[in-house]
Amino acid sequence: MFKDEQLLVADERQRHEAGAPPPKRRRNTRIAEESLNRLWDKLQKNQISVWNPKYNKVVYPYSKNDYTARTHEDYLKSAREAVKKSKGRKQVATDGIKGLSCLFKIFNYPCQIIFDYMHLVCLCHIPSVIHRWCQRISKSSIQDVDQRLKQLRTPHNIKVVFLESIQSVNLWKAKNSRLFVLYVGVPIMTNRLPTLLFSHFIIYSLAIKLLHTPQSEQDILLGERLLHYYCRTIANIYDSSMEIFSLHAHIHLGHQVRLHGGLAHTSAFAFESAIRYIKKSAHGSINIASQIAYWNNLRCTTQLKKFNLAETSLIDVREESKKHW
Repeated sequence: MFKDEQLLVADERQRHEAGAPPPKRRRNTRIAEESLNRLWDKLQKNQISVWNPKYNKVVYPYSKNDYTARTHEDYLKSAREAVKKSKGRKQVATDGIKGLSCLFKIFNYPCQIIFDYMHLVCLCHIPSVIHRWCQRISKSSIQDVDQRLKQLRTPHNIKVVFLESIQSVNLWKAKNSRLFVLYVGVPIMTNRLPTLLFSHFIIYSLAIKLLHTPQSEQDILLGERLLHYYCRTIANIYDSSMEIFSLHAHIHLGHQVRLHGGLAHTSAFAFESAIRYIKKSAHGSINIASQIAYWNNLRCTTQLKKFNLAETSLIDVREESKKHW
């Protein structure tokens, strides 16, 4: 190859490691665009993620999963390689990792890094699915679903009100999506969705419910298998643009539940409920974590609970001995 051709190929490899698609070339470039595309396909052959030019996004096809678990040593190796390849301010990612972090000394990757189902399921995947539904059902069906959601009567410990239409599902709060996927979504969407879409959603709802609070290992295994089937068939139900990383992460939820417990016990919902209390400890936008830690320590040292010492109760051994005589 000519020297400039070698530079172009090297540039393509750097773009691949950074996760970028092949750039468009000018007509006077020595290497034809077809050759660059073949090179790009060769680089992507062993990757679980590929750039989809049709949807202008990186997708994770289910067929490319190799089910090889990454270890902490793999993360460290990729991080060190990323540091070597990065020059100056330009960061080059290696296997999705941009460099070393002090957290590598605290956490064991990836076992101790969990997916929060509040964001993964309730704020990401459910809105995406409902948005696709709205494109396939009639306006009268949408209005009917909205009306039924507004008429819901929930127990006193579940304060969820559906103020927004399913057409504005991106404005839903996480608690709305949680109630929908775990409890009310299946009965409300009965006879309002095409059979194929409805049956596919039932599989997803059942899988999340099983992993939410599993009662046995069989529940986890069934939920895991249902999610695998759901992820494998979603491109046929909708299209390949649904196979993004947030969907790919669902495959790891079963293993996560085995290590850390049900999704209900490792989500950010508990933290969200305490945000109002925590926000009172921070002012401004500088050193927020330090402010919260300072005021929390101060409360722990000053607001001690008062307690009274118990009165001493002694027994007269002589009186007790007389009773027995």
